Amino acid sequence: AMSLKIRPLFQILQDDAAPAEDAAPAADAAAPADAAAAPAAGGAAVSFPEDYPNSVKHFLLIGALGMFIGACIFLYLGLSRTKSSLPHSLMFIAAAISTMCYYGMWTGLGVEYKTVDITPRVIFLTKYIDYLITQPLILTTLCLISKADNSVLVSLVGNNILMVLAALVGAVNVAPFKYMWWFAGVIFLVLVVVQLVQRLEGSNDIYKILSYITIATLCIYPLVWLCGSEGTAALGLSQEVGLLTLCDLVAKLGFGLYFLFNFEAAMGDEEGEGLNDNSQQYV
Repeated sequence: AMSLKIRPLFQILQDDAAPAEDAAPAADAAAPADAAAAPAAGGAAVSFPEDYPNSVKHFLLIGALGMFIGACIFLYLGLSRTKSSLPHSLMFIAAAISTMCYYGMWTGLGVEYKTVDITPRVIFLTKYIDYLITQPLILTTLCLISKADNSVLVSLVGNNILMVLAALVGAVNVAPFKYMWWFAGVIFLVLVVVQLVQRLEGSNDIYKILSYITIATLCIYPLVWLCGSEGTAALGLSQEVGLLTLCDLVAKLGFGLYFLFNFEAAMGDEEGEGLNDNSQQYV
């Protein structure tokens, strides 16, 4: 009687274990299928500019055309002067570089489809080339206006370059490590802003407005980074590109046009030639 009771118990256990054993090979078979499906979904053929949303194409084209027009204006203003002017040359170079970078992004140059993050992201690496060159040029222009010492110039430009490099490394990294690079970039940004604010005292109104434009736009970049494709992706791609394009146009065209049309007043030289006499060594 004992064996009769134990035997059904073994049969029950075997019956329960059999579906589990059958399910294990099924799960093992499903895993490769899922693994194969993931690359197919995440690694689908994505190419730019073909896969840009139309709004992104429009924003990038607006940026390229706007910077091109600005570069032409800056070049004309520089050539129309009787003597060479370093600030005019810096503004033209900054706008020309941004023109090439925006056109490159519009054609898909330096645009990476990043699939190793939490969700697929579109990373514009070309814009970091733009920032690495043009932002130091703008800061150099501010130093020329305020007649800053070389130590101030090197500190501003150096911290700005470190800020952009930190953002670039974070953009190609993954969470949570990328946020440490973003935080490092913010620290360098604070150093730049502090130095700019310190130089506002005793300066003319034009220099103050130019400094405010620079500080505001520099602070917008890390916020868009955090909310955009490089960070949390809270912003849509069109919103991100639109904000950055508007910010770049203000930072370069707005800055340059306001400065060059008030050049003599900004430099504190009524004749407008004093800076040229002292800056021939740089031209």
